[in-house]
Amino acid sequence: MGRIAGVTAASAALVLAVANSAAAADHTMHTGDAWGNVPGVDWSGTGFFNEYGDVVTIKDNDADGRGVTMNVYIGSPSGSPRYSFTVGGEGNTATRKASMGGKFDLPENTRIGFKFCRAPDGECKDYTFLNDH
Repeated sequence: MGRIAGVTAASAALVLAVANSAAAADHTMHTGDAWGNVPGVDWSGTGFFNEYGDVVTIKDNDADGRGVTMNVYIGSPSGSPRYSFTVGGEGNTATRKASMGGKFDLPENTRIGFKFCRAPDGECKDYTFLNDH
């Protein structure tokens, strides 16, 4: 019984950590699929960008056999992305951040572009934010 309680507590802590990082996000994004415009129906994916630490988190909202992909750009969301990542499975999340080094450390006082897509069909929505923290 103690082992089950420990697993349950650890799972609750993980859910709370993801929820807290999302609640504190500087910017929130959604995939470009049409279903998000239907009352009572969620977007396929939700994304969050926290300027401090260059933290980009994406979440797959639907159990539809598809995933979501975030493409991150320096400047406008066109051309070749600086990096991309994907997550699939309802409720699953993935995060990239500056502390991972290299391409994940985004320049300060620069516009950062995002193209957030439902994968693999590419229903996308573009965003641009000033990374000034």
